[in-house]
Order: sequence, then structure tokens, then C-alpha cells
Amino acid sequence: MYTVGIDLGGTNIAAGICDAELNIIIKGSVPTLASRDPELIVKDMAELVGSLAEKADIPFSEIAYVGIAAPGSVNSETGIIEYSNNIKMFDFPMCELFKKYSP
Repeated sequence: MYTVGIDLGGTNIAAGICDAELNIIIKGSVPTLASRDPELIVKDMAELVGSLAEKADIPFSEIAYVGIAAPGSVNSETGIIEYSNNIKMFDFPMCELFKKYSP
């Protein structure tokens, strides 16, 4: 099984996939373009993870966990970004939308 870490920043979205021993297998980034509709940003996050998994020949079904670091106030129990100071996300259902756009 694999774990994904995503860093959602105001400038870039960085992601990496780790194996069971937490060794980074592959990593990459794309521009955030923070002024866009936040749902498009989530779509880019999911597409980045999908492309990294494909490049590393990792079936998406073998990714057990995804952790997302985001600026502002995040409710880790609900997966909702309550407030983000540099990306227009207010009461934003990050976890739900990431699942929607994931392969």
C-alpha cells in the first residue's frame, strides 16, 4: 500500500507518493493558480496524483491514504477547509471533492 502527501500552497501544488516504509517513490508539482475556482484547484490536485501514480506504475487502488496540507483553518475530521487566507476556500469540502476527481 502507498501513501500520498499533498502540499496545497498559494503558488504551487506539490505531491509525493510514499511506499509502506515512507520512502518517497515519486514527487511532482503544478502551479496552483490560486485565483481560479477552487474546485479546479482540487481537480488539478487529483490529476497530479493520478499522473504520478501512472508514471510510477502504481495502481490508484493501492493508495491507502492521502494527506493534504492546506493554508488556513482545516477541520481534519470533516475534511472541510473552513477558511483559507490565500486561496478562496471557505467551508470548502476538500475531502469530498478530492474523492470526486480522483481516478
